[in-house]
Amino acid sequence: MIIVGERINTSRKPIDQAVSARDASFIREEVKAQVRAGAHLIDVNAGSRKTEVEDLLWLVDVIQENHSVRLCLDSSNPGCLLKAVGRVKETPMINSISAERRRFEGMIPVIQMRECEVVALCMDDRGVPKAADQVLENVEKLLRDLEKVGVKQERIYFDPVIQAVSTDSNAAVKALNAIERIHREFPGTNTICGLSNISYALPKRQLINRAFMGLAIRAGLSAAIIDPLDRKMATVLLAISLILGKDPYCKAYLRAFREGRLED
Repeated sequence: MIIVGERINTSRKPIDQAVSARDASFIREEVKAQVRAGAHLIDVNAGSRKTEVEDLLWLVDVIQENHSVRLCLDSSNPGCLLKAVGRVKETPMINSISAERRRFEGMIPVIQMRECEVVALCMDDRGVPKAADQVLENVEKLLRDLEKVGVKQERIYFDPVIQAVSTDSNAAVKALNAIERIHREFPGTNTICGLSNISYALPKRQLINRAFMGLAIRAGLSAAIIDPLDRKMATVLLAISLILGKDPYCKAYLRAFREGRLED
């Protein structure tokens, strides 16, 4: 399971304030904490600010001063990403492209600028998919079109676009069905999701997120954009990995226990 740390996002007040003040030490500590907690990539998002381009570039430079962790550049602005993608040292992940015609065409120069991984939202000009069949249609289209512009299948992470169960009681079931079918019908592909969407507008959101995570991993989820500092979520991930036979001899689980990182 690949963990993308979600905390460097200017929609979070502490990050927004740190970016405004150019408080590099605060940003570096946030990144360090996520890496220590197991993040494989750091999502970097300055989209809530009017000065997104300058702020994203500053964040990329600050993070890379002290860390070799890979970055997930998170923006819907192709112009912003074009300026940032060349500044990233390690192979970047681009978050995100979709099957919407204008959005896809706008992102082509970004993903052709250098080798990268791509988060592909499984939505098109019809909007958010209403059923797993529509998700799969978009996966097929995105896979075909991304391969045409040079993106290898193993570098694509399909996002089934998780909806909130607070507005659709079957949202989680639909998402889990879509994840399972993507892996079954398109072998060798990857899936990813923004986990917290599932619990939007409900109390005790982390409880719902943790339960959904377990089911999503069982369905085949390859990666998740989460807060790696959620110790209970980290514990659930270790336990799930152990139960599904992905932790040989329980080494990772026992190491976490010895280090005092398990929280029930």
